[in-house]
Amino acid sequence: MSRLMKLAGLSAVLLLTATGVAEAKQWKYAGLHPRTGTPADGLCHIETTHVHTAAPLHADVLYRTRDNVYVFIGDPTPFGYEGPRHAYYGHHPVVLNVLIHIEVDVDVVEYCYHDGPHYHAYEPPPRQEFVEKEDVSYYAGEYPEEYKQENPKLVRVNTVYRNWSAPRPVVRVAPPPEYHGPIFQVSLNLPVPRVEVTVGAPPPPPEREVVIIREERVVHEHHDHDDHCGHHGHGKHKKHKHKKHKDRD
Repeated sequence: MSRLMKLAGLSAVLLLTATGVAEAKQWKYAGLHPRTGTPADGLCHIETTHVHTAAPLHADVLYRTRDNVYVFIGDPTPFGYEGPRHAYYGHHPVVLNVLIHIEVDVDVVEYCYHDGPHYHAYEPPPRQEFVEKEDVSYYAGEYPEEYKQENPKLVRVNTVYRNWSAPRPVVRVAPPPEYHGPIFQVSLNLPVPRVEVTVGAPPPPPEREVVIIREERVVHEHHDHDDHCGHHGHGKHKKHKHKKHKDRD
């Protein structure tokens, strides 16, 4: 009998130990997020706060935390997301309390550091300055000092995404003047996309799937011929905007 009691006691200890280990490995999440961080494993769609035994992969750049709860703010398309998508360009604010639907006295503002065109499952947050151009949202506000301090660390999110195949919004025009962020050329020459800072670069070879962003330039041309009204154009200048285009063969 004593042997059975010892075995039962040992089993209880092992059970408690296993339970404690399992609880120690639980992580809190809220809202849409990658199941494991590997694109092939897809997304978890639970909106309310919940737990998983899988730790958030690339947590330092793909997530922001609120009360020890991990909130995914990245582009969900590499993970097979098929819901409504909203196109953005460049770095922009994300309001966590709007994203996970909690009431607070002051907005909890974080920043997305995705370079160039990308998607999110969420709309531009209210009370933040955005402008829309051809269905793409651009942040039109000023970047605070906190954003600048975190930039060198959090911009590494782009390094993570380079290893994943994901479609990007096609943007063929220059950003609106309200946008103060950097301009990027995004090459989707799969399987490893590259992101380079480029201004006024020529289009890449047509066989690549590309998104080109170039700044508009204004060129002053001197006309020495008569204009259509019969007046001489000496000394006058006419402005011409160079439009962006994509080579098509």
